[in-house]
Order: sequence, then structure tokens, then C-alpha cells
Amino acid sequence: MNITQNGSPLADVKAKEIDDFVAATMELLIAKGKFTNLLSDRNDYPAVREIMEKHKKMFEGEDWTFDVAIAENNTGNGTAKFTKLFDTDSSNRVDVLKRGRVSPRFVTANYTYDVREKVLNSGSKVQRIDYVNSKMVTMYQSFYELMELAFWGKPNGPTDDVTPEGIKFWLLPATKSTGMGSFEAVNPGSNWFRAGIDSTANKRWANWSAQYEAVTAADLVKKMRYAARKTLFRSPLKIGEPTLGKGRAIYANTETVMNMEEILEAQNMNLGNDLASKDGKTLFKGNPIYNVSTLDDDTTAPVYMIDWSTFGACVLSGWDKKVSAPKEVANQHNVRAVFLDASFNFACTNLRNQAVISKASA
Repeated sequence: MNITQNGSPLADVKAKEIDDFVAATMELLIAKGKFTNLLSDRNDYPAVREIMEKHKKMFEGEDWTFDVAIAENNTGNGTAKFTKLFDTDSSNRVDVLKRGRVSPRFVTANYTYDVREKVLNSGSKVQRIDYVNSKMVTMYQSFYELMELAFWGKPNGPTDDVTPEGIKFWLLPATKSTGMGSFEAVNPGSNWFRAGIDSTANKRWANWSAQYEAVTAADLVKKMRYAARKTLFRSPLKIGEPTLGKGRAIYANTETVMNMEEILEAQNMNLGNDLASKDGKTLFKGNPIYNVSTLDDDTTAPVYMIDWSTFGACVLSGWDKKVSAPKEVANQHNVRAVFLDASFNFACTNLRNQAVISKASA
């Protein structure tokens, strides 16, 4: 005998009620921001915290584009000149605009449940909410872990159109010792260009870079001070440049930040009884210095000096951590899958505002 309710088998009604409960619970948990505290051995997620929450720009269409004005010297299009009365005119056309283009990357994560699971059928409402919460946490943890690693890395080469273009793609280290540093016009690789713009042909499409030997006031800190001056541009023109975020910050591995804290402690005489009074409080020109544990295995120990107004994430409108409703899994009619999807990439609209100071490769 097939028992029905409103023309549908009772089992199907129960399954739909569970699916509706899961969907409603997810919306409630997301709205309350339940996923800012992450469960992981990683002690911090600075890239996820800074970029995915603060420094991002929504865009429409397949690619995100922006214009960059690049000339070989300081004269713009070279048409300005001094004249005298009744001088004849002359005109010249010099194209200085280059179109930058960043293509989206796609990331997905998921969790599953079976509508027959005991907690979903006999547990209290609180137990069921906790169950959905635990499932969502593991999904978001996987997503954020992947995003953190992606930001501090780079694709495997010009043909890799899956891996996001992280900081090691955009901010290139000095290839040789150049004293206090320079804007070295290099590309990530052969026929591999940042935003599709060739730095060797457009030498001002380059970030500041330098090499250091030790974390001392006379070496690394001095080069950071020099880099800060060289990357702080004040244009005489009021141009509506594309803005991704705001503020500046410095990022380095654990040992480098600890050495910076020791420098700070050494120059402060009245520290009281706290043996680590400056831990987590180190600033550079008023900007915070963050510890990035993901960089601990990098033998070049890079120090990234980021201007967030021109560096951030480009996110396809409508696809910023989009969570789907429960969907039936093929060949498993009692199993549901919930998917988290995002369409994005990292981008820099002005490389000359960015700097990286690192040790020579071992």
C-alpha cells in the first residue's frame, strides 16, 4: 500500500521538507556571518581577510578590462612646446593607452548529505541546525584554504588558465642586486604578460623590486623606506583611476616579522615588563605589517608592500561565493549536494604602486 499526502509519497514530502530546512538554515547562517572564524592549523588567512572581504571590485561580462597610459618618457604624447607670436602649428599623434585584460578563474566547493540521516529525521531543530552548520564550515574551510594559497602563488605558466593569478604573478622579484632597487621591466615568463601588457615593450608596466641580505635597519628597513618613496606617485592630473580597495599594508613571513619586532623593541627604551610588547603591533609609515605563514617555506623571504587601491580581486557580478540550493546527486536519489561557486581573479591596475623586496634565490 502506497501512502500519499496531497498526491505525493510521504517519503518525498519528508525529503523536500529536509531540503527546504537545509536551504533556509544556510541562508540564516550566511546572513549571520558564521564563517569568519576558520577551523584550521593555519594561524591566519590575511589574503582571504583583506582581499575577499575588503578589496574587491564587481565586474560584468567575460573579462575585466582597464586602460593604462604608458609612455617611454615623462612628456606624455610629446606635443607640448614653447612658442612665439605667429609660430606655425605642428601636430603629432602618439598613442599611449594600453588595454589591460584580466580573465576570470572559477572555484567550487561542496558538501553532501543523505535525506535518510538520523539527525535530519529524528534530531531536534537545534541538532539539525548544528549539523548543517558543521557541513557548511567544512565546505567554506576548503574554499578559503584554496583561496589563501592561490593569492600567495601564481599559475604554472602562460597556458595555465585554471589557477588564479596571485601575487607572485603580479609582483616580480628583482633578478639581480640593484642597490636600493628599481622598476625592473620583466615579465612573469616568456610570452607571459601581466594583464596582457608586455613589460619589456612598455617599461613602466613594472613593480618596484630590490634584494636584501639581512633584516636590519641599515639593510631591509632602509630599502623599504626607499621603496615607499619610489612607489608613492602624485600625478598633476585628476584622473579617475580604477580603484579596487583602499589603504596600504606590508606582508612577510613569520621570521621576518619577528625580526622586525625585535628592531622595534630595540629602539624603544620603556617597554615595561612585557617580553614581547611589540608582537603584532609593528607598523611601517603608519601601515600594518602582517605575518603570512604561507610564505614561511619561501627561501627568498619576500616582503610585499601592497597598495590596495590598485591591487585586489575582480569578482564576476552575482558569483561572489554563490551557494546553491540542495540538488539531487545523479544515481543517488536520496543524496543531496550543495555547491559553493565563485568567478574571480586577482588583478593589479598600477604595478608602479607596488613593491617586493626579497633575498636572492638560494
